[in-house]
Amino acid sequence: MITSKTNLPRFNRAKNPPGMRFQLRDEKILMAIYDLGGLVAKRQLKELFWPKNSWRVMEKRLSKLYHNGFLDWPNQEQLRSGPVPEPVCWLGWRGALWLGSLLGHQINPPRKINENQMRSIEDNLRRQGFHWIREPRWSLLKHDLAVIDFKIQVENEVSRSPRFSLENWKFETEFRSDPDVISYTTKDRRGIFKQFKKRVLPDAYFEIIDKERQMKGEPHRVRFLLELDRSTHDNPSFGMGKVAPGVAYIKSPVFKSRFGYNSGCWLIVTNGGQRRMKNLMLQTKEAAGQDVGLFFFTSINDIEGGKPLTTPIWRQIGKEKPRALLSL
Repeated sequence: MITSKTNLPRFNRAKNPPGMRFQLRDEKILMAIYDLGGLVAKRQLKELFWPKNSWRVMEKRLSKLYHNGFLDWPNQEQLRSGPVPEPVCWLGWRGALWLGSLLGHQINPPRKINENQMRSIEDNLRRQGFHWIREPRWSLLKHDLAVIDFKIQVENEVSRSPRFSLENWKFETEFRSDPDVISYTTKDRRGIFKQFKKRVLPDAYFEIIDKERQMKGEPHRVRFLLELDRSTHDNPSFGMGKVAPGVAYIKSPVFKSRFGYNSGCWLIVTNGGQRRMKNLMLQTKEAAGQDVGLFFFTSINDIEGGKPLTTPIWRQIGKEKPRALLSL
């Protein structure tokens, strides 16, 4: 018996899910969620797939995907216990298996729908390089959605320019599952030089290809590491904990092994206003020394214009005027 849509529960799956025919657009939705790190805000899906339709039209389709196990979203307990600033969704177990199979991974369907089976699927997919997020990091949800917003802006900007292309985007989850550990020397809080060891976990990594320079045989690949700073108060450990290891990472053998060359720069996006940005730049100047040119700073408000690559919104230490990351 097919459950009528009027009887569908909102925060848990129906025992008798509504019938649906899996469509090509459904596959694209699942792939988009995976390409955006495994988690999206519903408004982001609407922008991508239903820009001219009502919210209700989108919800009708997402509901079918949810009740049939292709998507997941917060239940009542998660809504009560975790900060959920806006509606979000992520891949359900059936969606993860569908995409995993599409990408060539071999995972058997679960015998029963229980926690042990879900963990087994998650572990098997991870071992094959497929990162399935079963539940968001609730305390960092706003942060993670902001990173996704940034990626969508970069993708949109690149898609409008025949000169540039985007390659090799990696979210923090990939670095966490396969971390790079580097050693570096910097001053501790007492001003004494010490050696530290640290896992480097950028919020994202991506590369921009300049096709015109590529055709001329000139250097054409720019490597960016993203650090989204949502703190609104001064953090005296930014230089020691972020800047010093950030410089050492770009210069390290593990960076070259992973990305092919020891070149790149850090994009620091802050949510704390001009005072916060000045504080971060001051710490960067002290911790980076002659390598301050590896760091670019802007604010969340400045990137909301939608063109983070070619708009002059990025500040560098020692430069009076903001500049663009790429010149047209």
